[in-house]
Amino acid sequence: MKYFVAFLVFFFLAILTVSALPYTKVLGVSPDVVLVLVACWAMVRNREEALPVILMAGYLRDLPTSDPLGVSALALLPIVLLTVLREVRIVQSDFLPVLFVVASGTMFYFVISSGVLAITGEEVPWLDALGRRLAPALLLNMLITPIFYLPLRWLTSEISSPGPRARSVLGIR
Repeated sequence: MKYFVAFLVFFFLAILTVSALPYTKVLGVSPDVVLVLVACWAMVRNREEALPVILMAGYLRDLPTSDPLGVSALALLPIVLLTVLREVRIVQSDFLPVLFVVASGTMFYFVISSGVLAITGEEVPWLDALGRRLAPALLLNMLITPIFYLPLRWLTSEISSPGPRARSVLGIR
């Protein structure tokens, strides 16, 4: 059931990414809602659940675009490796590692997808893209992370342990 719900959510976000979000630019870039939700899903849920969700979201993201099928799935895969931060408790908050995974995932996504497009013969303006797109995309994706992280964390905790909880939704222990 969880994969069916994930399919519906990522299908909706993939359509939203190509239809409405190009018209809602902040700092000259559109938010990458698929990447942010994938990163939040991977950090809130577990690594075993993250891989099928990342592959599904990547393929759904590529379907309505002109990018080669599988580029997004390939570019989102490093997020699975970054989920190791969930087990390594560097800080007491669960939210700060999520921000790091979103920022790192944004950088990996940019480099991998641009590299694949360059290999396929597309013209990729590397310097322009690094200066004008990557830095604002990092900031914007990190700013919208709480919009996806907080409800996902709340839903996950409600499903796994119904009833009152003493923990904060932000995961501060």
